[in-house]
Amino acid sequence: MGVTDGQSGAGSRAAVIGAGRMGHGIALEAARGGFQVSIYDAQAGRAEAAIREAKADADDLVAAGVIQAADIPTIVGRLTPATDLESAAAGAHVVFEAVAEDLEVKRRVFARLDGAAPPAALLLSNTSSLAISDIAAACERPERVALAHWILPPHLIPAVEVAPGPQTSAATIKAVRDLLEQLGKWPVVLEREMPGYLINRLQFALLREAMDLVGQGVASAEEIDRAVRGSIARRMPVMGLFGQADLAGLDVYRQIFRYLAADLSRSDGPPQALNDAVLAGNTGAAVGQGFYSWTEDEREEALRRRNAELIRLLRADRGG
Repeated sequence: MGVTDGQSGAGSRAAVIGAGRMGHGIALEAARGGFQVSIYDAQAGRAEAAIREAKADADDLVAAGVIQAADIPTIVGRLTPATDLESAAAGAHVVFEAVAEDLEVKRRVFARLDGAAPPAALLLSNTSSLAISDIAAACERPERVALAHWILPPHLIPAVEVAPGPQTSAATIKAVRDLLEQLGKWPVVLEREMPGYLINRLQFALLREAMDLVGQGVASAEEIDRAVRGSIARRMPVMGLFGQADLAGLDVYRQIFRYLAADLSRSDGPPQALNDAVLAGNTGAAVGQGFYSWTEDEREEALRRRNAELIRLLRADRGG
């Protein structure tokens, strides 16, 4: 199925459906792996814009030592805009879906992909929260549908979550893992689907507690971010969570849980601090105000600093 038998992307075809913030980065990574990539987006001109964005992002990969500058024309040359979904999926060994996080939209896309893509093609959704089983229900061949959830920005973040639905075959999951490893990514394979999967569950558990602390007036968002950046965020890239727990001592962590667990936030909805911000129209950097105030220059500088650090980490992963 798809890229089983350990074949590389060379000579293979991929399709990316949805050319927004995630789609162009996924397309770049597939092209870097040797795939000829067709990009389709329902918005006119969006696929062409995604190719321009992918070319700009390729400079990050040069800085990270992943590719050479001389490689960029060849890699970007593998990206082609498609005029419709069916032509994008025709002949593809793998299809990456990255459309809006809306179940009905995704179901319509997968129903069309099920008929347009070759029977052996892998059909992979980038959903971060929706059940793969609900998406795959639109397909006559649900055994080839799986989660492949990339993390923003996908060309700089190595981890990709992989999860099956109840009808996903073991061969599909193996093929997805093999494909991602061939692209130089870190597939993180879950045994089953669940709401939010793995990375969002961990991220939102921390955010729930942090936003609750803001709401209680314990500390400001700025102080909490300072605490995270200067402590646990320094250790996590090296040790992860369980490695750090082992080093600190599981008996110590057990004792802390005994007195702390009951006091942690157990909110079953959005934290009040988040509700207050959104209801006030303070929805984040794009509008100039979230938990922080932002100018356009500050937003661009924050993204530049983020990407510079991700590039540094990617170089370290590669021994650079």
